[in-house]
Amino acid sequence: MENKIALHFEGLLHSYSQLFFAKSKWYGLFLILTSFINPNIGIAGLSAVLLTNLIADISSLNSTYLKDGLFGFCSSMVGMGLGAFFEINLFFIVLLIITSLLSLLLTLGFQGLLSKYQLPYLSFPFLICFWLILLAARFFTQLHNSTDYLISNTAFYDFINGINHTHLPEIMITFFRSLGSIFFQSNVLVGILIAIGLFFYSRISISLAILGFASAYLFYSIAGIKTSDLNELFVGSNYILTAIAIGGFFIIPNIYSYLTVIIIIPLVALIHYGLGNILGVFYLPAYTISFTLTTLLFLYLLKWRLQIKYLHPVTVQYSSPEKNLYHFLANSYNYRYSKYYPVSLPFMSEWLVSQGHNGKITHLGDWSKAFDFIILDDELKSYQSHGDSLEDYYCYGKPVLAPGDGYIVNVSDNIDDNLIADVNIKDNWGNSIIIDHKNGLYSQLSHLKKLSFKVKTGDYVKRGDLIASCGNSGRSPEPHLHFQLQLSNEIGAKTLDYPIGSYILRSNDKYELKTFEKPKEGEFISNAEINLLMKKAFNLIPGAKLNWEWKGEKESWEVFTDEWNRTYIYCKEKKTIAWFANDGVVFRFSDFEGNRSTFLYHFFVGCNKVFLGYYQDLELKENYPITFKNNILFGYIQDITAPFFQVVKAEYSLKYISASGINQSDKIELESISVSRINNIKLKTIICKISIAEKGFNEFIIIDGTKKSIAKCLDVS
Repeated sequence: MENKIALHFEGLLHSYSQLFFAKSKWYGLFLILTSFINPNIGIAGLSAVLLTNLIADISSLNSTYLKDGLFGFCSSMVGMGLGAFFEINLFFIVLLIITSLLSLLLTLGFQGLLSKYQLPYLSFPFLICFWLILLAARFFTQLHNSTDYLISNTAFYDFINGINHTHLPEIMITFFRSLGSIFFQSNVLVGILIAIGLFFYSRISISLAILGFASAYLFYSIAGIKTSDLNELFVGSNYILTAIAIGGFFIIPNIYSYLTVIIIIPLVALIHYGLGNILGVFYLPAYTISFTLTTLLFLYLLKWRLQIKYLHPVTVQYSSPEKNLYHFLANSYNYRYSKYYPVSLPFMSEWLVSQGHNGKITHLGDWSKAFDFIILDDELKSYQSHGDSLEDYYCYGKPVLAPGDGYIVNVSDNIDDNLIADVNIKDNWGNSIIIDHKNGLYSQLSHLKKLSFKVKTGDYVKRGDLIASCGNSGRSPEPHLHFQLQLSNEIGAKTLDYPIGSYILRSNDKYELKTFEKPKEGEFISNAEINLLMKKAFNLIPGAKLNWEWKGEKESWEVFTDEWNRTYIYCKEKKTIAWFANDGVVFRFSDFEGNRSTFLYHFFVGCNKVFLGYYQDLELKENYPITFKNNILFGYIQDITAPFFQVVKAEYSLKYISASGINQSDKIELESISVSRINNIKLKTIICKISIAEKGFNEFIIIDGTKKSIAKCLDVS
């Protein structure tokens, strides 16, 4: 029973907040209270939503839709319209019940009709339902037109009337009355209250509402339309709702979505006045038809694009322009390399890039995007002794590894190695292997040693498998390994400009992790060596469970995968989610949703990007598009400017402090620092000290400003 009450209570609140494309209990409650400035309207709207949701529940319809207010928001408008136009009597109650059912049926019908095109039904159910009421009303002799209660309440009427005629600029008064008319109350007080609530819920939404209305006001002035028309019921509201819908709810808010709002407002006006004349023949007001049609047709147009540019549709709806934007930025940043198949270096230990992309010797023209590798000693020589024989060269005969999983599709293994300083121009590439990585990508390894091949055409290899040895065949005056990526299975095909998935760069005896970058000529690089203890700690596979204690409370985590095959940690006590990815080399969080005062959030911040190897004093640095736990003022500034540029920036660094061993350890200490700043002004700093032991995570020390807390990992399973 308690669950049912909670379900209907949330459904009621969300039905009101959905009117402004919001999903907020506090904003829904605020709007309900605002609607009661006219009690008849407030009572009728509230009753209509309760009735619609009750019918939906009895009919065993989708409880999530009920909870989210998707069944009730059109019904709230129908109810408020009835309360605005007609007196409440016995027949009014009967009609309210009938129209609540009709509103639900129309909602289901439009949802079924438009969902196959992945389009929203918007206010279509309200429009059809209320038009039918107006057409039928003259036949209902027991339905009486309403007399505004404010007339009999002189003091309050004078107060409302005084606000309506306050000495504010006309455009402001008209804007607030347009907002209020969404509740069938075209007065300034209701509009001001709605605007205040909308500002605290979404700075982007209120900015779009102002932009949409201001654009309409300007267009009316240019077109010679009386701006006083905007005061009429729902006329100005159409521009406000269209701006919020297109500028930030269904489209990721950015400068192009804001420009689109300005461009599309005249179309809303054209549809409003054109259809208004047609509907006038039947004595029907246009209400929200221009907003609904414009938004629907524009979203449908976007689906026909061959390439998504400038305007990005919201794929996962968080019911907040800010959340939609921040999740989009976080995912775009964290998955910016997802289009690449992660290719590894095709060798063990450390080698030198003797010739990189656009090299001056042989990496020219269509074959410029390739790498040549050799091994140097401490004296920066590639050979021992006099270097007269092949065996003198450090890289000669060294293992060559598969850079990724795939099938061997082309092999050349019949070319003798050259003597030192000789070249074989006829067989330019020498002994070579082509691997098809089964995603349109091929890798070529050349100048291999004759008869060293461990594979043949048709064999399947995995990343790191031994496939041959480094040689000196083909156009190769001294032993080296040639490596290139391409789009063909032919030996010697045109090269492809393509990064290496991850590798370690050594410079001045300091190590740096590189991800999806292209090694430069003269750099000493190696594959990243994974530390077994780090690998075990961050091996959070679906089904894994971790229990923590922090600030006297327990947090129980479990790992799941969602419908998009994204892996995430879920905390059942706090109902928070942190999405992550682990490619075996780097563990990286991609997104977070929920309470930011939880330990899971601090874990998300402190372990945002973790390399699973251990190199003493290695430091990871990252700029990520999230803002964390800033004060309200800076948070609001960020929200307002976020569609255009990022005022508040967040930086992350992770230092590898100590370990009992390099590859095999029983204890590792890490320290991360996360900073948010405006230019050089630091707003927030969070330091996390991570201790990892044989069982996995041991403890997690958090220093948030002057506050210090310790989280203990109780068990891992």
